[in-house]
Amino acid sequence: MIDLLFLDKNLCYSCKENEIIAHFLCKDCLKKLDYVANNFLIDEYNAHAVYFYNESMKNLIADYKFNRNTSLSKVFASIIFDYARINNLFDCNYILPSPSSIATLNNRGFDHIKMITDHFINKVPCEYLYDFKKIKNTQAQHNLGKEDRAYNLIDAFSFNQDLTGKSVLLIDDLITTGNTAMEIIKVLEKSNIKEVTVLSITSERRIN
Repeated sequence: MIDLLFLDKNLCYSCKENEIIAHFLCKDCLKKLDYVANNFLIDEYNAHAVYFYNESMKNLIADYKFNRNTSLSKVFASIIFDYARINNLFDCNYILPSPSSIATLNNRGFDHIKMITDHFINKVPCEYLYDFKKIKNTQAQHNLGKEDRAYNLIDAFSFNQDLTGKSVLLIDDLITTGNTAMEIIKVLEKSNIKEVTVLSITSERRIN
């Protein structure tokens, strides 16, 4: 289902040529993406990934994050919003955009996950979980091996509120090993969180 909130008559945000069909993308660009709607577990927590991390999705995310093509935030917001709405993932107390360190934000120039969620946060019943911070300037996870990825994130996040009885929807752009999500969840568990669901635009895991 295409949500009318995100329909637009402009040209495709990816190729800048053809008329859009859904998520601000044209038919040709949508065909290049590998829709999987995967649902799997990270430890004992429910996780979702909308697309497989193929070459086309890799290029879109890189263009957004590293080339500062911030117009693509609307594409990713539409993808996340539609999937979460259809699957009732907004039935939660808080949304937590996976946080970046201050050094990363200063270097990139924008908070790439929060820019995505800003497009729909006022249209959902949950609110932002403020004060959850990434306090350690870690290396990029995709550049590391499996063991180094886990070590890289130790003590990377900080949060000091009581979340007893509350639920959080954690949103990210990419799930690889799931280490980032698990380190965030460990911090939330210390705050007595009741439930965490992870939703990512894409994942290297292929379930379907």
